[in-house]
Amino acid sequence: KVVEFASYIAAPGAAGILADWGAEVIKVERPQGDPMRHVFADAKSELTGNPTFGMDNRGKRAVVLDIAKPQGRDALARLAAEADVFLTNVRPASLKKYSLDEQTLRAANPRLIYAVVTGYGLEGPDAHLPGFDVTAFWSRAGVARMHAPKGSDPFILRTGVGDHTTSLA
Repeated sequence: KVVEFASYIAAPGAAGILADWGAEVIKVERPQGDPMRHVFADAKSELTGNPTFGMDNRGKRAVVLDIAKPQGRDALARLAAEADVFLTNVRPASLKKYSLDEQTLRAANPRLIYAVVTGYGLEGPDAHLPGFDVTAFWSRAGVARMHAPKGSDPFILRTGVGDHTTSLA
């Protein structure tokens, strides 16, 4: 049983793979929903919905919880207390603020595998920064420069290349 408290692509993609492999995955979304749901809303296209969101969230059940309220926080903690894996990409400071950090959740469930997906790791000067595919993977890691033809400026690739690589890892 996997409890996913994450948004966008990298962590939800990893949970989607776990669902493919037979895990029961419960996606926990905040009241406004995963922002990835709305990424293509303004695109002038014949697409309905969001194929990236659909792909990364296949095979999951979902619940909406407001962790800013004690009832929502407690409900999420109860889900984690019965889970095998807690998977998140929420920044560690926010998790600690809402008592959803590793130490707190593992106190209630010592066998819990607590997995955090970050852009820049859990230690170091940038550990507190949000990491998005286009910034953490495509630009900062130098992948954009590697793909640009000689003498041209780097360009933006479609979203999710680094995120989906991270999902697989």
